[in-house]
Amino acid sequence: MKLRVQKHMMKYFCFLLIHFSGNCYAQEIRESGEQIVAELTAAFIENNESTIDYSDLSNQLNSFLQHPLNLNTATRNDFQKLFFLDESSINAIIQHRKLFGDFYTVYELQTIETLNERTIYYLSYFVCVEGNSSADKSTFFQMLQKGKNELAVMHENEFQQREGYSNDRKQQGKEFYLGSPYRYVLRYKFKYSDRLSFGYNGEKDMGEQFFEGAQKYGFDFNSFYAMIKNQGKFKTILVGDYLASFGQGLTFATGLASRKSSYVLNVRRNFETLRPHHSLNESEFLRGASVTYLYKKMELTGLFSYKNISTNFRNGDTLSNAEDAFSSIALSGLHRTANEIQNANNTLQQIYGGHIKYIGNNYDFGVTAVQTFYDRNFLPASKPYMLYNFRGKQLSNFGIDYNFYLGNANFFGEISNSSNGAYAIITGVVKPLDQNLDVVLMYRNYAKNYQTTFNNPFAENNDGRNEEGFYSGIIYKFNQHLVLNSYADLYRSVWLRYLIDAPSNGYDLFSELQFIRSKNSMFYVRYKYESKMHNLSFTDLPLNVVSQNSRENLRLNFTYPIDANINGESRVEFVQYNDAIKGYQSGILMMHEMKMKPARNISINTRIVVFNIEDYLARIYAAENDVLNSYAVPLFQNSGIRFYLLLHYRMNKRFEFWLKYSQTTYNNVSVIGSGLQQINGNILSDLRAQFHWNL
Repeated sequence: MKLRVQKHMMKYFCFLLIHFSGNCYAQEIRESGEQIVAELTAAFIENNESTIDYSDLSNQLNSFLQHPLNLNTATRNDFQKLFFLDESSINAIIQHRKLFGDFYTVYELQTIETLNERTIYYLSYFVCVEGNSSADKSTFFQMLQKGKNELAVMHENEFQQREGYSNDRKQQGKEFYLGSPYRYVLRYKFKYSDRLSFGYNGEKDMGEQFFEGAQKYGFDFNSFYAMIKNQGKFKTILVGDYLASFGQGLTFATGLASRKSSYVLNVRRNFETLRPHHSLNESEFLRGASVTYLYKKMELTGLFSYKNISTNFRNGDTLSNAEDAFSSIALSGLHRTANEIQNANNTLQQIYGGHIKYIGNNYDFGVTAVQTFYDRNFLPASKPYMLYNFRGKQLSNFGIDYNFYLGNANFFGEISNSSNGAYAIITGVVKPLDQNLDVVLMYRNYAKNYQTTFNNPFAENNDGRNEEGFYSGIIYKFNQHLVLNSYADLYRSVWLRYLIDAPSNGYDLFSELQFIRSKNSMFYVRYKYESKMHNLSFTDLPLNVVSQNSRENLRLNFTYPIDANINGESRVEFVQYNDAIKGYQSGILMMHEMKMKPARNISINTRIVVFNIEDYLARIYAAENDVLNSYAVPLFQNSGIRFYLLLHYRMNKRFEFWLKYSQTTYNNVSVIGSGLQQINGNILSDLRAQFHWNL
């Protein structure tokens, strides 16, 4: 039966390829800047099995979209922030500038042989040849008068009732969701160039109360920031909610991390040191003030954060003289039930520290020191894999980072120490061997007892500790149309991990061959193999049996113009998972998407996905386009069909509207989810509507 279903799905995919192949030479359309940002963000996250908020990444791209890099003044580090650029492309642009002088127009990029048409197309959205904002001498009050205001509101709801909203649970005295099944988001932003900005973000999640109960004043999450840049010697002054990243993110960093992706050279951290917290992540940010001051060739950054965090709290025992403590930090930001509300904002976290960076001609060198305080003890559970977790009220971190060039080789790295005496190190080099070949080599070693408050270095795991690994990646351009991206990553953990009750090891192999016909026409084939260790069983025994498991992914993806107003994308993806108990579990996903522009001010995206996946371990993720500043990375398992329709309507220069409807129908289950999130039925449908005003 499964084989017959897969054959039908293969016929469907072949029909799509044959049907649209005859139109692949049609006139190509230019997408909006928002579509390009969404496309690049999706490409960055599509290799990650994660549903985290990627607003940090998209907001930095949007910043370049609104204030493009000047091709004639941008530094190498500036270009590296455009993660789709490889090192040889950056070198080619800089070398062209040295040989022929300033660019007269962006179209001059077409004369650089090593840049393919798709890269030039992306670049055209984020670069210019005009002056930059550093020459702007407007006063603070002049900036207030000349700046622009933006306001966005979003509504989201599901059409099926989850168990948490059941009246039966309320009547039986069981745990239930106290609020309505709707999600509301309000965003306000003022911006003048890239020099002055301030804004507010508010969110009510599904199930949370709104103007009642625990949230009697409105949103459960409220976030404000204000930032001013290039005021005399002050490079950045930021108050409110913000993100800070130093070096390679090993000692201290908040926001999005560099992860393994099809951009195989993107393993260095190139984010702005200080930036506003634009996203709706309710835990991994700082709240307070920060400043970067320029002194000769040095950047001096200081930060302070003072905020209450949500934790699993335990009251002290007066009989045993035990103090109040918490065992873990709640990262979901959800406050829907009485228990979740009770744990909300119950622990005070204070962070202060700084970073000093010396900037030379071809190098920079930095020192980071950060101190964290809690108003009660952090006491994790006494499970074996948590043996080396941080315990106590106070934690210190100190680190040294570097970044320098020898010839055209870029060396980078960081070494860090935590207050318990543990060390962590990351070091690497990116080098173009010629104009067609870039390589990266990187080594990391994070001690099993290394401890930090916030960090996100390059790693297989998310905690930045108990890991040693070696990563190598290459980009080889056979010509302007044929590109190979590959990486290999070998890693091990010397101590136990969650669901791995023994020292473990693993490796990833990834290759993607791209055929780029034009800016809107590309075919790629991608293969990924993962081998890692995992517990075989989930029993009540102190330790489980651990085995090596493997996972293989094969993807064929075709992007093409259909006619002057329609672009298409078709994909087939196979996955196979193998472990010692379940044996081989397989899955297949077929996808077809169309991006249409029926009128100058209207764009429509629609996608249909057919999937048949035997087990959760063989699951597949596929990033979707969404309303502005929102992201969807649905997980596919079981068997069924998913469909979504996204409408973007630009009424005029001041008003825009987005509407997205999605529906997933399963044909082999009668219940979706579990616990309070359970839906009795086989259909899950969702609606998002967003209004955006430029005031």
